[in-house]
Amino acid sequence: MPRNTFLRLTVATLAIWLVAATVMSSSILISPHNATGANVQETYVFVRKWGSHGTGDGQFQRVHDVEFDPSEKYVYTTDRDGNRVQVFDKNGTFLFKWGSKGIGDGQFTVPYSVDADSKGNVWVSDRGNHRIQKFDKVGHFLFKFGNTDGHPSSALGKFDNPRQVAVDKDVKFLYVADSKNNRIQKFYTNGTFVKSWGSKGTGDGQFNLPISLVIDSKGNIIVNDLGNSHIQKFDTNGKFLMKFGSTGTGDGQFSQMEHIAVDKFDNIYVNDPQSGPSGSGIPRVQKFDTNGHFITKWGSKGIGDGQFVDPEHLAVDSDGNVYVTDRHNNNIQVFAPVNTTITGNTTVENMTRANSSVSGS
Repeated sequence: MPRNTFLRLTVATLAIWLVAATVMSSSILISPHNATGANVQETYVFVRKWGSHGTGDGQFQRVHDVEFDPSEKYVYTTDRDGNRVQVFDKNGTFLFKWGSKGIGDGQFTVPYSVDADSKGNVWVSDRGNHRIQKFDKVGHFLFKFGNTDGHPSSALGKFDNPRQVAVDKDVKFLYVADSKNNRIQKFYTNGTFVKSWGSKGTGDGQFNLPISLVIDSKGNIIVNDLGNSHIQKFDTNGKFLMKFGSTGTGDGQFSQMEHIAVDKFDNIYVNDPQSGPSGSGIPRVQKFDTNGHFITKWGSKGIGDGQFVDPEHLAVDSDGNVYVTDRHNNNIQVFAPVNTTITGNTTVENMTRANSSVSGS
């Protein structure tokens, strides 16, 4: 073999090995079918949990929402009956807290949901006081808007049991699920009212107790319409785009869906307690693509690792790990995505974790 040909082959072989090594060391998102056409079934595995019932630091009285700051240094949680926000790191180590019961600035009556904007500000829907409060990242009160007297109202810019607040990525607008008024309200982030959409009903763009909303990477508003057992998607101006879901216990159906989340790929996650602590259903989390096509589900009823009694809120970190609050078990559980490759009648036993770099596991 000529020396030049040998050198070219050696360089080409080295390049192939370098590419292979790079791919193998990277976190790879695995599609539902791999290049050979084999079916790749995604599921989620339990990683860790923290929390118990009580009034101490790191304990909860009906833990409700969970959310991350932009750097994912802080995990914010709302302690519904404890009327406080508790903050942890991603391993569940307690860091700090704020809040108490009342109507004053920085006080709460049923803090329902929490959102952290891209600048690090923290927004809390103070459901029982019918208002939204804004804090800096360590809990210093900044301002509030909504009802000033602690009573519900149907007036524009006011609320009746606001259950969810979400801020867009530019921190220009925020959206509130004004649940008992059966509408979504849009505001500037200084609290100035912009517009409202929705009314009570079963039609497109109508609601029967909208309790949760999230904003995807395109700025679309995705709303959990509890009473109608479906998810609706709107553009930033409230134009109806699509919906999915129906009442039932099958894949893609809901019997008592609670709250929703999206990941960086705009996949949609839905908590479905299926009748709560006293019901006979199987509590679960369901995952859908951005068009509402069912992908996977996980969960069973109980108090063990990976089990739920009343899963409430959930959030997805940048690695695809899902954090789920269970207000009955008063804990937060973390799950990581894995993929099982199925070729013909054979299931590959070694499971490949996809986008699930979990510290402290």
